[in-house]
Amino acid sequence: MAMRDEVKEQQQKLKGKTFREKLGYFWDYYKIHTIVGLFVIFTAGIFIKDMISSKDTAFSAVILNSYGFETQESFQEDFAAYAGIDTDDYHCMIDTSSTFSLTSMTQLDFAFSQRIAAQVQTNALDAFVSDPSVFQHYAEAMMFLNLREVLSEQEYKKYEPYFYYIDAAVIEEKNTMDENVPLEGQAKSPSGPEDPAGPAAMEEPVPVGVYLKDSAKLAEWKCYAGIDATPIFGFVNTSNRADLSRLFLQYLTAN
Repeated sequence: MAMRDEVKEQQQKLKGKTFREKLGYFWDYYKIHTIVGLFVIFTAGIFIKDMISSKDTAFSAVILNSYGFETQESFQEDFAAYAGIDTDDYHCMIDTSSTFSLTSMTQLDFAFSQRIAAQVQTNALDAFVSDPSVFQHYAEAMMFLNLREVLSEQEYKKYEPYFYYIDAAVIEEKNTMDENVPLEGQAKSPSGPEDPAGPAAMEEPVPVGVYLKDSAKLAEWKCYAGIDATPIFGFVNTSNRADLSRLFLQYLTAN
């Protein structure tokens, strides 16, 4: 049936009916069309709103396993003010809610691992703070910058007593072994030295982290409350915003 004839037929059916009857008929006949149309309008509205309100990210950090999710928003706002980030135009993202376990590896742990990998690959993550076991895991994956390459001479001297080191020679040897050994025969990741803060026993010590001992800011935002291990800060090696990451380190270590 042609559309014109169909319209005529519907008009004849509605002839002489009350407004309420017409409305009921319309709903019965066009219910699916109406729902689909409203969904399209709603989806388009969200898309347009996101396009209009979308902001670039000026800084992005993860404070992992800190359980500071209740204060995340205030944390972000405070650092944005400290760093001079205009939050009307830019995002300042400090994730204090994420958790990750190397032992359980649940679906949530796997999802976080994939997310971090994607952020690193797309230059979307600038700074990373975590408890020592997880920091070691990512340090051995060479996710962090050598502090000799990112800190000024003055900053280097200031933070050197708190450096976290990895032994580049040990990691290179392990990676070489893994290339020549089938997956099922590979050993677990090296446990590292007993004291990553003491590089004397290492063949090729590389400073990649800074211990945040007694950080007033982490305490203020209730991060790592009640946790004995000292968190460690690292500069993500794919970041293009090292200046802001240095400011973040300065912020976290301020008295």
